[in-house]
Amino acid sequence: MTIVDTVALSAAVLMVLFLLVYISKYTSKKSKELEISEFIPMAAWLRAGIFFCFFYLVSWATGTMEAIANSPLYTEEQLNDPVWVACVIGLFAFIIFAYWGIWAKNTMQFGRKLDLLPQLVFGLIWGTAFGQMFLSFWYLGVLIGPEWASWQLWIFAYICISVWQALLMDLYWDIYISPEHDTPKSIKMKVPLTHIPNVTLCLIFFAVYENQVIFIALQTVALVGCTIHMRMPAPWSKDKTLSARRVPSIFFGLPRCGGYVSDEEQQSVNLNK
Repeated sequence: MTIVDTVALSAAVLMVLFLLVYISKYTSKKSKELEISEFIPMAAWLRAGIFFCFFYLVSWATGTMEAIANSPLYTEEQLNDPVWVACVIGLFAFIIFAYWGIWAKNTMQFGRKLDLLPQLVFGLIWGTAFGQMFLSFWYLGVLIGPEWASWQLWIFAYICISVWQALLMDLYWDIYISPEHDTPKSIKMKVPLTHIPNVTLCLIFFAVYENQVIFIALQTVALVGCTIHMRMPAPWSKDKTLSARRVPSIFFGLPRCGGYVSDEEQQSVNLNK
């Protein structure tokens, strides 16, 4: 069994364990009702763990993990190419500016404390899992269209990532995994200023240079910044934390993340209806 297969098997075992613990402790009616108003850290970490393991398995199934394992960090030709060097430096600079700057400045913490070690661990796993999932769409395109040119693969992967991220984050992640950290205004601001340029620029870079590890590193730097600046509670945290505000979506009224509004703002909205 190769290292890649061992990682995939470990992810499968962990996913089953996380799922069993989650079902046994956090699927009761009482737990669901409580989570509408109060964030439960352990439940959120278990849900995230299930997703992380699933993303690793998708990476393995599409051949993404194998490609990453067999890919060098960079080639000597790239290292001697000033354009490649400028692109790498520029992308990391943009990610830090966008996520450790713009995203962080427009994120609400509600007094949650900095708990660096668990937040760093969560961000690192989040980044490597999401980075692999993004690349899995690219390699899915390779499987579907082995004769596709790079620009065709880029379009396919870009559309898949955009739709996947919009649905996952809005309808699930920002409700059931992340604590409340946005407002309606910040949601509208972050998407065009951070998320869209991130996926667009990093995927162009990958289409041109095929540096898998650097692509994942870029997403990891971004998501470590998100985890720290929204002050993701540790799984053992007993501090009272606000859950994300839920509003009906266009998808059969399923809840979506609406962003925090104060009581006064909510009253104003109700009066103007």
